[in-house]
Amino acid sequence: MPSSSADDREPEQAAVVDAAHVVDAAHVVDAAHVVDAAHAAIARASAREVAVHEAYDRARNVLRARERRRALVPPTREMFSTPGGLDAYAARSMPAWAWGVPVARRGHLLAVISPTAGAITPVIRQNLAAHPVVVASLEEQERIRRVSDPRQRFIILSVRVPEPSHEEIVDFARRNPIPGVVRLPS
Repeated sequence: MPSSSADDREPEQAAVVDAAHVVDAAHVVDAAHVVDAAHAAIARASAREVAVHEAYDRARNVLRARERRRALVPPTREMFSTPGGLDAYAARSMPAWAWGVPVARRGHLLAVISPTAGAITPVIRQNLAAHPVVVASLEEQERIRRVSDPRQRFIILSVRVPEPSHEEIVDFARRNPIPGVVRLPS
C-alpha cells in the first residue's frame, strides 16, 4: 500500500522529494527577487518618466511666460508713453518684480508686465500693489490676483502669444535642467 507520508517512504525517495521541495523553494525565492527587481526597475522608470514630464512642463511654462511678456511689451510701452512719443522704457524681466517686466518713464515705474504668480513674495506683493499689472488674459489675471494685494490694479491687453514648438521646449529643458531631476533624453 503506498504511503503518503514522507516518513514512510524509502530514504532515496524522501531525499528526492525533499530536494524537489528545496529546488521549488529556491525558484520561489529567486522569482521573488526577480519580481522585486522588476518592480524596482518599473518604479525607477516611472519616476524618470514623471521627472521628464515635469521638466517638459516647466520648460513649456517658462517659454510661454517669456513669449507672453514679449508680446505685451510694445502695446504697454505705447500705452504708458506720452502722446506722440514712445518714451516709456521696458527693462528686462527681474526677480525683484516676480520675473515681471518693469515699465518706466523718466525713472518712474509705471507698470509691471506679467509677473509670475508663484514668485510673488510678501515684499513683492506690497511693491506691486502701487503699480498696475499688465496681463494677457483673464486666466493670468486670476492667477496673479490670488496672490496679490486686494487693491492690485490690472490691465488686460489682447495680444497674440505664439505657442512654443516642441523642439524649442525640449531644447530649453535640456539647456536649463532642474537640479536633482533627470535630464531629457537626447
